[in-house]
Amino acid sequence: MPFGRIMEGAREVLRERDANGPVVRAALDTVADRRRLALFSWITRLAGRLGLTRLAARLPGRLGWAASLAPPGEGAAFRGAERPDPEACVFAGCIMREAFGETERATVRLLERDGLRVSVPEEQVCCGALHAHAGDGEGARELARLNIDAFAGSEAKIVVNAAGCGAHLKDYGEMLAADALWADRAKAFAARVRDVCEVAKPRLQRAPRPLRVVYQDACHLAHGQRVRAQPRGLLRAIEGVTLVEIADPERCCGSAGIYNLTHSEISRVLQRDKVRAILDAAPDVIVSANPGCILQIAAGLREAGSRVRVMHIARFLDDPNAAIAADP
Repeated sequence: MPFGRIMEGAREVLRERDANGPVVRAALDTVADRRRLALFSWITRLAGRLGLTRLAARLPGRLGWAASLAPPGEGAAFRGAERPDPEACVFAGCIMREAFGETERATVRLLERDGLRVSVPEEQVCCGALHAHAGDGEGARELARLNIDAFAGSEAKIVVNAAGCGAHLKDYGEMLAADALWADRAKAFAARVRDVCEVAKPRLQRAPRPLRVVYQDACHLAHGQRVRAQPRGLLRAIEGVTLVEIADPERCCGSAGIYNLTHSEISRVLQRDKVRAILDAAPDVIVSANPGCILQIAAGLREAGSRVRVMHIARFLDDPNAAIAADP
């Protein structure tokens, strides 16, 4: 049963009744506009450097909760290069591009080390997943059409490093199945999409010291894309890494797209349960394949007083030393 598509269809019907409408609309407009998102990211980084984000996170209610989830930013924003005749095209996303620049660059390096010619199409836009989750079906479909055009002219794999984006991109064929002009193109596009863990090859490398690593299953990767074994195989190939499982590993961390903003109370309960299970495993580092999971878990660890680092699996695979390096 295509539960995700059924749920998103229902959300389109319920959208007009949503009391969070104006707030959600502003958020969707921001992630879909590259310049507006860049400005928002710059303001967020500045607030973080000035300590304002930390202060805001102590406030009660939604504002404090939202501030606790704000991405600190990994170095400079990512700006990839478009190249002819690619063997892999990277989908850079929106939040990943601005807030996870080091992970984006690590993703490109992983693919190039495997001998692939990598291109990052300049005209790509937000995948539309958050729009679909919020019930803005037409907005999501329009973004899908723009991305199909942006990645046209090549049959190369489309490599994604955000599980939520990947699950949504793989669903373009279903999203546009009723659109006679786009249905075939959407289906062909979706067939090219791969998570980075499906493409990257195991590499002989050594961790800087023995590391206990928890791999956090992102729901959109484990359930939405059925990718479970590949990330674990890549991690186990690194000498010095001990992969430790947690209790109920596929239970949601509470991020779930914009769920943590629209249903903060339930999200916080899920977050605390997930963090408790992770800390019980006594890891040195936690890795995940989705930015929402990373931010959600990092915020929960801070609340629990833990200094265990959370990072994207692509960044860890690119350089395990990053697991013990100082935050950028």
